[in-house]
Amino acid sequence: MISPFLKSLPVAVLTTAVLAATLAGCAPAPAPSDAATPSVTASTPTPSGPVAGEESPTLDMEAAILEREEFFDAQQQPRDGSLLSAKTPEQQEFIAQQRAYLESQGATWAPETESLLLATTLDACETAILNGHRTDASIFATHVESSPLFAQVAQGDAAAEQGLASIMVFGMSFVCPSDAEQWDAAYTEVYG
Repeated sequence: MISPFLKSLPVAVLTTAVLAATLAGCAPAPAPSDAATPSVTASTPTPSGPVAGEESPTLDMEAAILEREEFFDAQQQPRDGSLLSAKTPEQQEFIAQQRAYLESQGATWAPETESLLLATTLDACETAILNGHRTDASIFATHVESSPLFAQVAQGDAAAEQGLASIMVFGMSFVCPSDAEQWDAAYTEVYG
């Protein structure tokens, strides 16, 4: 299933956003563990990983799908194919910090860049929800490898992929902060 946020980014938008992701690949944004704690946080359930020696609890997909829909509604983003723009205080803070960082690196900000970064982050939050707020390096790698956003933007460039993944995890620290720590750890395991 493709996230409604991914459907909202036409190929032309993704192509335009390659510059931002490539720049990010050359100089990744700080991962959440390197960044200051966001002043604004969203409420998401606290992730609970399996305890060593115990089986993971069974995922209630009906509850996960309901939670995903509630998350989508709370994000206030269009699902009609139009560009995404920061709506919530959490999204606005993420975009403000990311824009300042990219501009400090010489990039020119565009609405397509904002849409790409929000879609990438929201898609990761959706994956976290649908995985019961549990992730590891395998789930993280599968998410990146199967993402049409990553495929279109990185186009096989490992540095661009890593840069976009770094921004995605950084965005999660604002949009779905309860999941960010696990995704940051998985990012570190995947990319070193």
